[in-house]
Amino acid sequence: MIRSLEPADRPYAVRDTAVKGLMVAVNKRSKSFKVQRDLWTGEHGRRRLVKTVRRTLGTVEELSVKDARREAMRLIASIQDGVDPNQGEGGPSAETWTLDHMYDEYAADMRARDCSEENIKGIFDRKERHLKDWKSLLISDIKRSMCREKHKKITVQNGKVCANMTFREFRAAYNIALKVADDPDALPDNPVKAVTFNKERGSDRVIMPDDLPHWWARVNALRNPLRRAMHEFGIFSGLRPRYLVAIERDWISLGEKAIVIPKMKADRSFALPLSDHMVSIVKSALEVSNLMYPGARWLFPSRSNKTGELIATQVWKERTLPSETGHILRHTHRTVAQRLKIDSINRKLLLDQTVPGIDGVYVHERALFDRLLEDQELVSGELFRLMRRKMSGCE
Repeated sequence: MIRSLEPADRPYAVRDTAVKGLMVAVNKRSKSFKVQRDLWTGEHGRRRLVKTVRRTLGTVEELSVKDARREAMRLIASIQDGVDPNQGEGGPSAETWTLDHMYDEYAADMRARDCSEENIKGIFDRKERHLKDWKSLLISDIKRSMCREKHKKITVQNGKVCANMTFREFRAAYNIALKVADDPDALPDNPVKAVTFNKERGSDRVIMPDDLPHWWARVNALRNPLRRAMHEFGIFSGLRPRYLVAIERDWISLGEKAIVIPKMKADRSFALPLSDHMVSIVKSALEVSNLMYPGARWLFPSRSNKTGELIATQVWKERTLPSETGHILRHTHRTVAQRLKIDSINRKLLLDQTVPGIDGVYVHERALFDRLLEDQELVSGELFRLMRRKMSGCE
């Protein structure tokens, strides 16, 4: 009878009448013996259902019906004694993970792939803030409807982007559980499938060429000369803000016209080519830093309000430039490079962006450094020209 079972559109199970809890699960590619029974704890009369346990015994090719029934009865007796057969020496199986355990496994997987600790920290911060009430839940108990409602709630309270990020991360973590589950049928499908992600407003804003003189005038009006240099270097370099403020003096090699940042977003080093104007900005910033913050290790240091110690600048926003510092400067750099018709691969390499496809495998940034330096000079020259146009827009 078992040999005659054929796969259907969806997986299904045929239960044994001799041993309650034993079944044959039929999937598209295999047929296997499984045991499913409820696990209870507590004294007689006060027993509490803990969960439903399911365990795969083996394929129908590996086990005879007689052997499957014998093993099933042994496991069922163990479950009736309150023992979870999936709780082995290697820790709980994916089917019994809590949300916290799932995120721990996700973090371990990310570290194995050399993902940055900063990214992992951000993921755990969002979990603690937005999924706190789910921490001790079994992931098998997190339903699709729960994910939809939680996503809507985070959207209202914290914004569209935050809700989307939280559930993209949950989805990735749950996929790890699905991948390592001993019994692929024990976990339901990823519940995030029910979530309709918010449409996010494009963050690809730029400072338009006609607005660059106004932007430059407001930067020059800032009282702190080091912050003026920081924003100017931000637009000429196109660096991500968090790496801009973290530049250390030891990374700077003005003789080679480069700043070598040891670890960027993709966990690789990046040699930022410095145009002549960028070199002059760095020299000016170093002089100001020596006067304002002697002994600082950073190019753009500041002083902690709490401890008074020297630290890397933490804030790159300005009250007088409410949405015209930080990442928008990176987009502006890229747009100017595109207006100059700089090669698309070189545009990406100047900003430490991943080059897609086969080019990303065979193109080496260091081998192209001289060419990138030439392109950086072109971008700097055009930015310099645009920023120093008259306010009226006339040359």
